[in-house]
Amino acid sequence: MLPIKSKSLVLKILFTSTNILYCLANIQGNVIFWTSAGTQKIKGTKKITSTAIEAILNQLFKKAKALGYSYLHIQLKGFNKNKKFILKFFKQTKLEILSISDQTSLPHNGCKIRKVKRI
Repeated sequence: MLPIKSKSLVLKILFTSTNILYCLANIQGNVIFWTSAGTQKIKGTKKITSTAIEAILNQLFKKAKALGYSYLHIQLKGFNKNKKFILKFFKQTKLEILSISDQTSLPHNGCKIRKVKRI
């Protein structure tokens, strides 16, 4: 178990098929700030591009610094190719990442295949 710093936040990122939701919470789980690509007036498939993600992450970074936090726990959920981009972005910032966890649920066997119709 990693040490819990007093100035640490939990960043929860949920990747959906058409949007990405971001939530900053303290260690107790109380939400401090949340946003998504849709709330930033980004429409359509542009919501899941790397430029939109970078703009929103800059906003989250500024919010965390303004509140005086310097440590992050990152929790990712959902399937998207931009997960690595988000991690690279936070390595460049001055926020120290304490932990990264991926909570994506994996299929355990899938749906039952349809019965073949015999003629």
